[in-house]
Amino acid sequence: MTAGGDDAGAPTVRGLVRNVTAAIRSRPPVDLLLVAVPLPALLVVLSLFPGTEAWRLSLASAGVFESRTTLWTAFASSFVHTSPTHLVDNVVNYWLLVAVAYPLSVIAGWRRRMLYATVIYLAVVPLISAWATLAVLGSVTNAPAAGFSDVNGALLGYLLVVWFVALSRESRPSDVGSGSKRNGTAVERAGTGRAGVDARWSIVVALAVLAVVFLVPSGVDYFPPLPAIAALFALAASVAAAGLYVTVGRPRIAGLNLPPSRELLYVTAGSVALAGVIGSLVIVPFGSNVYAHLVGFVVGFTVPYASVAVTSGKPTWA
Repeated sequence: MTAGGDDAGAPTVRGLVRNVTAAIRSRPPVDLLLVAVPLPALLVVLSLFPGTEAWRLSLASAGVFESRTTLWTAFASSFVHTSPTHLVDNVVNYWLLVAVAYPLSVIAGWRRRMLYATVIYLAVVPLISAWATLAVLGSVTNAPAAGFSDVNGALLGYLLVVWFVALSRESRPSDVGSGSKRNGTAVERAGTGRAGVDARWSIVVALAVLAVVFLVPSGVDYFPPLPAIAALFALAASVAAAGLYVTVGRPRIAGLNLPPSRELLYVTAGSVALAGVIGSLVIVPFGSNVYAHLVGFVVGFTVPYASVAVTSGKPTWA
């Protein structure tokens, strides 16, 4: 193995950088520019523009449609921040998410879908998260709400889906059970003899995440553990897993034999997703709006997963 590692050796950080660079160079540079620069630049400019602190959403409002001003602040509050530290935190989190979501989108063939999904998130998530915030926290506090973390939560949901979609494209012949044929059985439908992961398995992970979110104490009083809701999500995850196992088969990752640099990309993206779930939904600092994060995550997952569910008439790796 060379000092930096190669595709025949162990995964290295240099291999990850090389793989991400190759994914970026495989598409016009304008794509990366559109993904990485405009939104952080807009957030920074708005933070410097005088008077934008009035765009924060007042939780004393009766509802999103109470007045034109309330409707505007419900949307605009997602693009302003309460402090420079708050701004930096959201910009860094945004860059971390797109740094792994973009190359995965290239692998998945979802380059344009990522841009379209981001546009949908920017238009829809601020209003939905504002509605949820007013409905739940309006009776608790009158403090103003602001921040881009709801949209970051949506990108986190997108990352979960595109991770599975990209992995579903890594179909490889497998020696395990390759000689076995059982016509009309779940084994045949599951694609015995091929290694891969059907993208629809992402719903199991998403439901499991929601079960954990509602079960584990979040660190903020207004979002206490709700075991009954957690149990419902856990049950839904189990039912979804059983259904997918019967219809498309269990995930087969061991036989993919991916290059180490590609493996490291998936591991890094998975680590970013796990850290995002823990930091924004499970263990959150005081003052964070967990409901906005949660709404963003649910919308962010639902939009791309709807496409996966509609287009997956058969296993994506078969």
